Amino acid sequence: MIHGACVAFGMACAPAVRAHEGPPFPVLVDEPAPPWSITVWADPDVGTGTFWVQLASHEGAAIPDDTVVSIHAAPADGREPETRWVGEAGPFDGGQQHVVMVEFPTQEPWTIRMQIASDAAGASAERRVTVDVTPPGYGPIDLLLYTWPFLALGGLWIKALMRRRQTALSDHPAANSP
Repeated sequence: MIHGACVAFGMACAPAVRAHEGPPFPVLVDEPAPPWSITVWADPDVGTGTFWVQLASHEGAAIPDDTVVSIHAAPADGREPETRWVGEAGPFDGGQQHVVMVEFPTQEPWTIRMQIASDAAGASAERRVTVDVTPPGYGPIDLLLYTWPFLALGGLWIKALMRRRQTALSDHPAANSP
């Protein structure tokens, strides 16, 4: 009971975290949009943002080649009209992946409207999300920035193993004999 109260208190006092810096993140995961299931990953950086829209068929049938994925982007405050960007299609495990490059001139929340349509399937779907557009990463330094905690933890683990091995060797009777 006390643990739950501590967690609730910590969450209530924590600041809202909305900015994104780093690798792509999921925006929609296995969202049903018959006849498809949609998964969207985004890296919405100022300048050029990238969206990976992955389509899978509910019925297990192939997704028609005429399927078009477009993203309409506008600032969330509505001060500018939407701009449309069309994705490039490619194969993906059991479906299709459309990569859509979107130009974001400013760092702020943007409303993203995704449209998926196929004449051959006789279907269309639309989903709307809001993403926070952030400055691009730090370039090659990103790799070091995001991997150093794992490298430090690995170093501590190796140090503990070596210490355990050294202790085991010093406790072994053959190590103490002349």
